[in-house]
Amino acid sequence: MTTRLIIIGGFLGAGKTTLLLKSARLLTGQGYRVGLVTNDQGKDLVDTLLLSQQNFPVSEVSGSCFCCAFPDLLQALRQLMDSVQPDVILAEPVGSCTDLTATVLRPLAEYYPAQFEVAPLTVLVDAARELDQFSANVSYLFDRQLAEAEFILLNKADLLADDLWTRQAALQSQYSHARLLSVSAHTGQGVDQWLETVLGQTSSSAFTMTVDYDRYAEAEAELAWLNAKGIVRSSTPFSARHWTANLLTALEQALAGSQIAHIKTHVSTLSANFKASITQHGFPAAWDVDSEDIPTDQLEFVLNARVSTDPNTLQQMALQSIDAVKPDPLARYYLTHFECFRPLPPRPTYRLPALTQQN
Repeated sequence: MTTRLIIIGGFLGAGKTTLLLKSARLLTGQGYRVGLVTNDQGKDLVDTLLLSQQNFPVSEVSGSCFCCAFPDLLQALRQLMDSVQPDVILAEPVGSCTDLTATVLRPLAEYYPAQFEVAPLTVLVDAARELDQFSANVSYLFDRQLAEAEFILLNKADLLADDLWTRQAALQSQYSHARLLSVSAHTGQGVDQWLETVLGQTSSSAFTMTVDYDRYAEAEAELAWLNAKGIVRSSTPFSARHWTANLLTALEQALAGSQIAHIKTHVSTLSANFKASITQHGFPAAWDVDSEDIPTDQLEFVLNARVSTDPNTLQQMALQSIDAVKPDPLARYYLTHFECFRPLPPRPTYRLPALTQQN
């Protein structure tokens, strides 16, 4: 059995997980068996929890990106193939990853053609976001992501209104090699058109992109990565939704001097689930899951943050924010997992060349 593999790249906060969820629902509705693969430099991902709670089979590659943990990616793919025999697998690499064609797509097509039909590489872009507030190295990383894309999806098109055409024209002019589509992963606008296209095509990039791996490593290292998991308990019932919103607001305010790639949290109680995220200062939280808010005396949370600061600062701000939003002075929180770090430099398992080089 050959499985269609669709890899969706894009910078942190672009909306990849929302697109995976919307795509999985659309494909399932059309009769496809679907599996999902998530990826992060650490463990305890909001994205994995969100997708699995929507009753989709999910495998996670943690501790490194797809390219640097290629055997782990293969294992995750095979777990899905053994357990659910999916017709389609949607895979989301780390949002700071690039050079995916040479290090992931091409090795899969070269060494495992009987198992996988690799779709054209899709890269998602947040239409409402500018990355010029980050460093030149991060901008370089973002450029490399788009330079290798076969499809560029301009996400959150429903939020741009009159500026959409201008943004489309700028992207198409700079990255004319790629097919550009405007979508909204949240509403589903344009997603079915993109899926129909990539389901019928195979990745065929004839270039190996030029990548300065020193700059690539510096860009990733400029971001501190936080993954935390914990429990909040109170003797007095409280609103889990308000706690979720307050935590995001408190951490955003605490990090006022730093650029946010994303802050996201998933909160669950016995009767409700909430998932919300912030991808830049001054914008309201986006809610992917917003249940009926029934008062509770306990919740469990997973918190992920990617911010342009040092790990010690991010750790301190996160702990202070969690403590500041306790539902009452006597409430307690317990951390069951907490890590804050900078990623190691990328060291791909494979990097297969093609016929020609592309700058």
